[in-house]
Amino acid sequence: VDIWNIDPKKIITENSTEEKVEEKTISTSSIYEMQSEKKKKFEIQEDETLLSKKIEISGLYDPVENGLTIDMWSNSNGVQILDLLNKIQKIKLSNDAKEILKISLLTNSYFPKQNISNEQFLELKLNWLIKNGDFKLMEDYLMKNPNVNKNEKLIIFLVDEYLSRSELEKSCEIILNIKEVIDNNYLSKFYIYCLINANRKEEAQLQLDIKKELGFDDNFFNKKFNYLMGYNEEIDQEIFEKSILDFHLSHKTNPNFKFEPNKSTSKSIWRYLSTSNLLEDIENT
Repeated sequence: VDIWNIDPKKIITENSTEEKVEEKTISTSSIYEMQSEKKKKFEIQEDETLLSKKIEISGLYDPVENGLTIDMWSNSNGVQILDLLNKIQKIKLSNDAKEILKISLLTNSYFPKQNISNEQFLELKLNWLIKNGDFKLMEDYLMKNPNVNKNEKLIIFLVDEYLSRSELEKSCEIILNIKEVIDNNYLSKFYIYCLINANRKEEAQLQLDIKKELGFDDNFFNKKFNYLMGYNEEIDQEIFEKSILDFHLSHKTNPNFKFEPNKSTSKSIWRYLSTSNLLEDIENT
């Protein structure tokens, strides 16, 4: 069984009732059929086991390509892993050492089982990806590991970074590729806004209705949503700096938008203002 290409659709489900054996004597052919059925059941169980293990795999590279094994981390001690990575962060690595660390962290492997949870190990990978700052590498990782709720920290970082550079299309490309239910409210707002931006307003309305049924309540976002959907033409002058998405919505829903940054203004908003040509006096900033 190829563990890298397991297709859940190929997993065969058994019928809830078995056919009754009507003949009292079992012929040679029926014995053969019984053995085949046993083999089939074993193959089903084997595939289900491998599929379960696949869910516990996280990474980007095939271990065979780098002379590694899928269980390379299985027997590692979490305390030692955390201690080693903390030490590595404090020193300047050579390019070769950086490449080795990248391959070690991003090779598909089972999670270590000693003194570290799956969530902690995933957090190490995500933190390294963010600190490394390679957007293409982050996108490749998300393509291979599409679980949005496990990777929400990385997704938020990436879409915020692109939006702060006024690259809304890149942010929305990442967001709209999400096929799972999004639990995170911030990513849900981003998703709904990207649907509106793509002129998929009926879907946007449906998504917001579902979120509200689940208790979502954001007065600022609701006002921006109503304006963008054409339900309300009144311009809201309120500017939110809580997130880059809020700031962007403040800008896009106000034709006369003006904002003067100060020392407390976040770097992402400074970058957004610059890339959106919203800094009136660049020399004084």
